[in-house]
Amino acid sequence: MNKSALNQAEKECIILNVTLFGDDKAILKQRLKKLFPELTEKQRDSISKLPYRGWGRLSKVFLEEMEAPAPETGEAWSIIRALWETNDNLMQLLSEKYLFASAIEEKNGNEQKKRDISYELVEELYVSPAVKRQIWQSLLIVKEICKVMGNPPKRVFIEMAREKTDQGRTSSRKKKLLELYKKCKAEEKDWIDEIEKRSDAEMRRDKLYLYYTQKGKCMYSGETIELEELWDNQKYDIDHIFPQSKVMDDSLDNRVLVKKKCNQMKEDKYPIDETVRKKMQPFWKSLVDAGLISEEKYKRLIRGNGFEPSELAGFISRQLVETRQSTKAAASILQQVIPDTQIVYVKAPTVSKFRKDFKFLKVREMNDYHHAKDAYLNIVVGNAYFVKFTSNPIHFIKENPGRSYNLKKMFEQERIERNGEIAWEGGNGTIVTVRKFMEKNNILVTRRSYEATGALFDQQIVKKGKGQVPIKSSDERLCDIQKYGGYNKEAGAYFVLAESEGKKGKKIRTIEYVPIRLKKEIQKSEENIIRYLEEERQLKNPRVLVPEIKIDTLFCVDGFYMWVSGRSGDQLLMQGANQLVLSQEETEILKKIVQYVERKKQNKELKIYDSDHLEEKKVVMLYETFLNKLTNTVYAKKLGAQAKTLTEKREKFKELCIEEKCIVLYEVLHFFQCQSAAADLKLIGGSGRAGILCLNKNITDCSRIEMIHQSPTGIYEQTVDLNAL
Repeated sequence: MNKSALNQAEKECIILNVTLFGDDKAILKQRLKKLFPELTEKQRDSISKLPYRGWGRLSKVFLEEMEAPAPETGEAWSIIRALWETNDNLMQLLSEKYLFASAIEEKNGNEQKKRDISYELVEELYVSPAVKRQIWQSLLIVKEICKVMGNPPKRVFIEMAREKTDQGRTSSRKKKLLELYKKCKAEEKDWIDEIEKRSDAEMRRDKLYLYYTQKGKCMYSGETIELEELWDNQKYDIDHIFPQSKVMDDSLDNRVLVKKKCNQMKEDKYPIDETVRKKMQPFWKSLVDAGLISEEKYKRLIRGNGFEPSELAGFISRQLVETRQSTKAAASILQQVIPDTQIVYVKAPTVSKFRKDFKFLKVREMNDYHHAKDAYLNIVVGNAYFVKFTSNPIHFIKENPGRSYNLKKMFEQERIERNGEIAWEGGNGTIVTVRKFMEKNNILVTRRSYEATGALFDQQIVKKGKGQVPIKSSDERLCDIQKYGGYNKEAGAYFVLAESEGKKGKKIRTIEYVPIRLKKEIQKSEENIIRYLEEERQLKNPRVLVPEIKIDTLFCVDGFYMWVSGRSGDQLLMQGANQLVLSQEETEILKKIVQYVERKKQNKELKIYDSDHLEEKKVVMLYETFLNKLTNTVYAKKLGAQAKTLTEKREKFKELCIEEKCIVLYEVLHFFQCQSAAADLKLIGGSGRAGILCLNKNITDCSRIEMIHQSPTGIYEQTVDLNAL
């Protein structure tokens, strides 16, 4: 058969079948023979070898059915046709030069009418269940904020997480350099000896690492850099190849070590001067061939043309445009439920730089407040970018030809204003307000309560006389745990509060778990739950007071806030809900301690260096701060025993080396965290599992115990006094 005899639809059908069945050549050939009997055996064999794999993100509707007038002729054409007939890529076709973007917006606008917030919106998404839960919770929060405000917000800001990269080096910088230099010529032996002397901690310093990747030479002049003078900032600089004023790229691919005078001569310009490029290109080529610098860095160094307007707009767009499907899905739903609200994307690295520039500390391990403070900074930074550049940066570039802008210094002295809206006042203007709000700690923290699902129990059968669940309850021979053993660690779906008769007829109140395996049966009727409490939980004349207490429900027990997270025997496992707050100085110390301990997990021999700026007296001061909180604040209500331990072991702590002191403080921090981690205090002679929060399931003797139902934002809440029911 002549290949040209196939029409377009038939060709598409073949491509579809190759994509679907390409992994099984036999099935593919059978389908081709059935669908296209006119194909020869040789043709079917050739087609079966085509390497089509996977699915693209671009639909047929998008590529073939979205039409717009061609700029020159006015003829209607599709995106796929424009890709064939022009030299422009997809992103260029979606720019203002063409009208495809407007056609797409119009189509989306026609299809996405305003809808009420309901879970049906989330169910339609092609994302994982975990992402669906996050999006649904976000929608509930938006709904509640609209209710409180009385109207939808003007703008909603969506943070875009950092792009997924190879987080955490699988090998150290030192090891990588040694492997590269060992592949070089024999004369590089001196470099190997020099690198061998360096520790992994030293190699984390970018100046030193760049020094070795450049073989100790200035990247712009080729002159030797004196290693002993490397840290003299009056002599050597790290320069950004693409200026930071135009693109916020702080990666190693965009940074080089140079003499200060060379950096001053280059100024804030790109491309690099032609004289420098001609002189240094052979050296740069030797570095990329040796693997010491990347292909991307090499291309940036040798490039001879400046930035095109579309390229500049692209640099700005990276701060404003999102490509991740899950994020775009959330934005799409928000646009449907609040169509008059502008959706603004904010890049996490941009906010991170703002934090660093203005010295706003962030210690994730300290408390949960960093989520709210990050959200606030996303609004501050995102609004400034949006007001300055609008949602279409190419428009800003065209409207301001030759106008200088500086992404690196946006928040220093500049006033950011458009159409009468002031987003930022430089100097001591807006930043004063930002600092005031960042210092606030009256932040509402909530958790989504839920029914547990999953495994019914531990899959390993335990020996006779032990276990909680019979091996097979429907078989009389195997339902006797005393004879045949059973399954252990039965998983609970949720809890109920029950009142029953204890010894001598005294009324007692207990929080009992409902197992996942019996949940559906128990929920059918009140009689079933009563029967379960009598037969399985051995309660006498039980009465259900609260039919469902979900996992992560908030409790207040004698003034101490906790979330219920599970159970162990007759104890309910709890997680503290009291957020730790420290002073600025204490937070700085804690951050350095956390950073050191996290690095030590990768290198057991790691020591504290002067560059870590951890003074022994300040480390001891933080120990005293923790002890004071355990003794004199709300933490004393449930963790008073740990205060006694820290008091008794104070001198032992002082005798430890500074590295061990940091490890102990990292463990003590677990007392204050809103999680279930225990503290290992063996270094000071304490317990290896200290500070786990528990609540006895029998709450009869609690002087005050309340269950708190919170709305998604925490603005509304209902308190239930469990003693008063």
